[in-house]
Amino acid sequence: MPNQINDIKEANDKIRELQKTVSLLEKNNDKLRINGELKNEFISLATHQIRSPLGAIRGYTSLLLDGDYGEIPEKLIEPLNIILKSTDSLNKTVNDFLDVSRIEQGMMRYYMKDFDMHDLVLEVVDEFRIGIKNKGLELKLHITRGSCFVHDDKAKMKNVLVNLIDNSIKYTQSGFVEIGLKKNVNNKVLFYVKDSGIGISEETMLQLFQKFSRAKEVGKSNILGTGLGLYVAKKMVEAQKGRIWATSDGEGKGSQFYVELELVKNQ
Repeated sequence: MPNQINDIKEANDKIRELQKTVSLLEKNNDKLRINGELKNEFISLATHQIRSPLGAIRGYTSLLLDGDYGEIPEKLIEPLNIILKSTDSLNKTVNDFLDVSRIEQGMMRYYMKDFDMHDLVLEVVDEFRIGIKNKGLELKLHITRGSCFVHDDKAKMKNVLVNLIDNSIKYTQSGFVEIGLKKNVNNKVLFYVKDSGIGISEETMLQLFQKFSRAKEVGKSNILGTGLGLYVAKKMVEAQKGRIWATSDGEGKGSQFYVELELVKNQ
């Protein structure tokens, strides 16, 4: 009997210790949640404040280049184009942070409607043609004929396509960028981007779509980026019931990115 009493006492002591631990964990969790909310609010506020002056810088730089303030000296054209390019790059970074903030606060809104992926892909390709040509890369297109209607957020999906194509161009110094769209037999449409760029190691592939994830091989190529684009793309695609993934044969062997979406029925 005394042994049973001691066992019960020890059990009660352990229960009290566990209750204290649980209570401490709950308090710490509340602090982390509050800190996380404050962090997201700060990022949202800071990035919104940055967008306005960025817009002014880009606007006035474009006006100067277009000659709205008179003819500019030849030696200023290149510096102004650099300002324009840097402003666009910074603006993309700001938008990535804003998107992450909205996603993590549950404030990202999706406006779903029927639209043709075929037309959207051609629209995005046209926006990149000059950039691909200027970099000396070959553009390969394998886009199915005919409509491919999906029921998704068109603006968000364009954001995803732009991000994936931009990545392929950025990480490919020579060779090609291939863009494709095809219907699958399971009533789905598959968009893909392939390139002959720096490739993706097995180690990087495991964390590719995580926040702030950047391949170690990127540092060798002096390529700037936040490591947020693929994270945002994944969240956007999955929120629209789609699937996104990547493959690569390894470093220096190029990469392939895929987005699969459900077609509107009776396609």
